[in-house]
Amino acid sequence: HIKDTARIHGIITDGGEASNIVPAHTAGEFAIRAEDDSYLDELNERVLNCFVGAATATGARLEYQWGDVRYAAMRNNMTLARLFRKNMQSLGRKVELLVAGSFSTDMGNVSRLVPGIHPMVAIAPPDVLMHSPQFVTVAASEAGVKGFMDAAKAMAMTVVDLLSSPETVRKITDEFGQKK
Repeated sequence: HIKDTARIHGIITDGGEASNIVPAHTAGEFAIRAEDDSYLDELNERVLNCFVGAATATGARLEYQWGDVRYAAMRNNMTLARLFRKNMQSLGRKVELLVAGSFSTDMGNVSRLVPGIHPMVAIAPPDVLMHSPQFVTVAASEAGVKGFMDAAKAMAMTVVDLLSSPETVRKITDEFGQKK
């Protein structure tokens, strides 16, 4: 019932003491993500309405607060992304150029202030989920370290490209200005 690019995550932080006793207090923490701010606002309202409906149906009292941090959608600078891709390819890495992802990061907020990219480097097989114990093992492996080193090298090469080409910097700046 939500767009494929949106996410609603939650965790029950206090669910009571026993499964057969109605708890006097419960608590949870939820995160809502979307690729654009207007859809994020819509989802925030829909999720809150779910909580209000559940509280009404059970006769519970609902207290909630929105967090201080709001992650803006990432604005990838495609000129900068293509430059980074070229450098990754020169290191022998296969690169897919994706416009956006459905992950949480404050880089979306940063990309509203300055041109940015949020490259991701594959270090694990597709069946290994990020933020899992298996991913930790892969990240600490020789293949994981090589992936991180290739990404760092490509980022450094991209900086050198920018320092040596004011014309490219102008293109990046122009693209950034068009997205405001």
